[in-house]
Amino acid sequence: MIEDFDRLHGLPEGFFDISTANIRSLFPNPTLIQLDGKDPNFLFISILLHGNEYTGLKVMQQVLAEHRHDLPRSILLFVGNVRAAEANLRYLPDQVDYNRCWPGSNLEPNATSQMMQRVVEIAHGLPLFAAIDIHNNTGKNPHYACIADPNLKNQNLAARFNRVAMIFLHKGVSSMAFDNICPAVTLECGLPGDPKGIEHARRFVEGMLTLDKLPDTKPTRHALHLVESHLTLNIPEHISFEFDPEADADLRFDNDIEDRNFTLIDPHQVFGYTRVARPLSITDADGHDVTDEIMRVEEGKIYLNNTLMPAMLTRDKLVIRQDCLCHLMQDYIAHEVEL
Repeated sequence: MIEDFDRLHGLPEGFFDISTANIRSLFPNPTLIQLDGKDPNFLFISILLHGNEYTGLKVMQQVLAEHRHDLPRSILLFVGNVRAAEANLRYLPDQVDYNRCWPGSNLEPNATSQMMQRVVEIAHGLPLFAAIDIHNNTGKNPHYACIADPNLKNQNLAARFNRVAMIFLHKGVSSMAFDNICPAVTLECGLPGDPKGIEHARRFVEGMLTLDKLPDTKPTRHALHLVESHLTLNIPEHISFEFDPEADADLRFDNDIEDRNFTLIDPHQVFGYTRVARPLSITDADGHDVTDEIMRVEEGKIYLNNTLMPAMLTRDKLVIRQDCLCHLMQDYIAHEVEL
């Protein structure tokens, strides 16, 4: 069985006024919208894969309002998890994560993954210029792009958004599903609804509507600083946690932990506090448990064994349980010779 999704050719009336709170009055199901422009090479753009990350909706309302009568390039717009958007949640308890079930996912086949497979098949049947997935972070992070394959076109695509870009190898995400079809990027636009994030992503999409081609040359270090995300930190279900070093909990962090996103943490800096032997679960890109290689506990204090950089640290407990505490990154310079 495949999850129901709708297909439209053109924007429905009321698109420019819709909000996530009443989005299902216009989009009762996930919806794939084809918009024909002057350039027939399509931008595939996905929004609301996480229902509480609504910057993408605001961006596309602004972009398409500007070009409602004169679209420079064709767009295939996928409006994702409308049920979760209506509830202002990442995804609902009876759902899978819409950005973990695209082709290549490790999840067992399900109705949503079959829908995503069909969406990719439809997109693949069109001439594609690039694929863009617009997201938000829950915690405080700078704006950055994510790419799965650090090929030159993807690097140049990421550099158009910001100097910092993350290489991430998490299977089942939208941008990875498009990598063998066209250049693909995920935009992380800060907190949901942040005007600066909306404007930043709007400018990026506007630029992609008129861009002739992506360069084949390697971006300079000034233009692009690549970091690699290869570790994911999760808090096991049986471990209680708080963001207060003095709290009565198995695992404790400083209240300002989100300020450590995109900063280096060396092996001598305290990452957190614990009263149990193994308070965190750390996996690599292939899902292998590498906790003991990466982390150590000494006298109730948690340390990392190597200098690493966290991203997506959040204090949102629901998101932590549904997704993760954070990802750990390292600089990608050592690998650049392989490109």
